[in-house]
Amino acid sequence: MKSPKKRSRLWSGIDKFSPFRQATDRRLPATIHQEEISHRERNPREMLLRAAGKLFQDVGYVQASISRIASAVNAPKGTFYNYFRSKEDLASRLVDRQFEALHESLFRTGHSASHQLKEHCSFLALEPPAVEVAPLQLLATLAAEATAIPVAVTQRIASGTDIWITHVSDLISLAQIEGGTSTAQDPQKLASLLVTCWYGAIVRRKSDPSVKLLDDFLPFFIRSGFL
Repeated sequence: MKSPKKRSRLWSGIDKFSPFRQATDRRLPATIHQEEISHRERNPREMLLRAAGKLFQDVGYVQASISRIASAVNAPKGTFYNYFRSKEDLASRLVDRQFEALHESLFRTGHSASHQLKEHCSFLALEPPAVEVAPLQLLATLAAEATAIPVAVTQRIASGTDIWITHVSDLISLAQIEGGTSTAQDPQKLASLLVTCWYGAIVRRKSDPSVKLLDDFLPFFIRSGFL
């Protein structure tokens, strides 16, 4: 399996304010946690990213105008352009951040591959207010708007998803070896199916918020003997 330290350029340049850190920094010492929260609250760039992420996952890319993003942080529209060239630029940074969070949640050390997969599923199921911006929810919402959003953002999502599938495939392969299960099932195909199901579950939840499909996929695969 690829070393988690050998990250592609897609994973690079992401700072400490990722959704994964939001979900896990409660484990940090209280003083560190409070300092990071305080910095986040005062940082205009982070405030704009957070506001945009919330709007994108709630109303989609098209409806989240620059004016609406700026208004969400009580800032004039011109403030936006002090930090981002365009809404596409901001969306690209947000997409990178979500995939970084997914990547980090897959490679927590000290656990078996099957445990890492279970932890990853738990992370995917996180929703506001546990995290302000839920990576899978944001990515799935943007992906569903593919024909209406900039091609560069769509391509970024597609590329990031391919890398995500590869990492999930690596863990599935290890989990099969650890569990002594049949390796007749192609880990890459299983990973692709899982990721597609995860995306689809978010889209379905847009019409039926009561659906909790994310909790069912991995146990089903395990019970079926695929993992």
